[in-house]
Amino acid sequence: MRRPVAIFLLLCLSALGCSRSERQYELRGQVLAVNADRQELTIRHDDIQGFMPAMTMPFRVREAGVLDGRRPGDLVRATLVVSDTDAYLASVEAIGHVALTEPEPPPGAAMPIVAPGDEAPDVLLLDQSGRPLRLSDWRGRVVAVTFIYTRCPIPTFCPLMDRHFAVVQRELGRDPRLAARAQLVSISFDPEFDTPDVLDAHARRVGADPARWRFVTGDREHLDPFSARFGVTTIRDNPDDVEIIHNLRTAVIDPQGRIVTIFSGNDWTPTELLQAMRAAGA
Repeated sequence: MRRPVAIFLLLCLSALGCSRSERQYELRGQVLAVNADRQELTIRHDDIQGFMPAMTMPFRVREAGVLDGRRPGDLVRATLVVSDTDAYLASVEAIGHVALTEPEPPPGAAMPIVAPGDEAPDVLLLDQSGRPLRLSDWRGRVVAVTFIYTRCPIPTFCPLMDRHFAVVQRELGRDPRLAARAQLVSISFDPEFDTPDVLDAHARRVGADPARWRFVTGDREHLDPFSARFGVTTIRDNPDDVEIIHNLRTAVIDPQGRIVTIFSGNDWTPTELLQAMRAAGA
């Protein structure tokens, strides 16, 4: 009898250990958009105590039924589940409804967004070693560019971009031909915090080899309009905000400096990025 009991206790402890890796927070806010295809709710939420301040962002749901009956304007109370690699809403309860007002256009909304075939915009940058460079310095290489900031708290946003690039970097090590002419670039749109020293520490933490994957930033006067050309939107409610409301865009640029592919959001895979990079260098 002791062996089955021991196994049962081990399984229980294992389950408890797994449950500790997930954290739950109460979220309250207003639904701005419902995307059934992506199983997402965009919510303007209040401060989430112990996790993040008030902001607007899309939240994924795992069960499609959670979206049933939800519509823009709903005031909701939800459970946000966060792990090291994921974040999703486990339940969403409507507690009221207020009609939405017409939103103000975000900064950079009027900027023309590049499309495949366009020449990639250029900007002066500063890398993790403090060295100035321009995006055009990588002409002659296939460049994959994504936009992040190191303090991003949502596992499925900037941290996911880091994890995807880490996989691509590893796969480049198995493809010497592509590796010799490829460059990964993560651009931080938070230069006030993401100094070269911070970027260097972050790069080491995620295992970035600077020969293949560089972290860079720049001054906001030039970086914000540059990012907007790629379709990146960043909103800061005030200058002291730790959290930045933003979307995700990842682009592949060919050796001639032309846009080949732009991935919007976070539902692309490292395999898809590698395929786009190989096509760009063909």
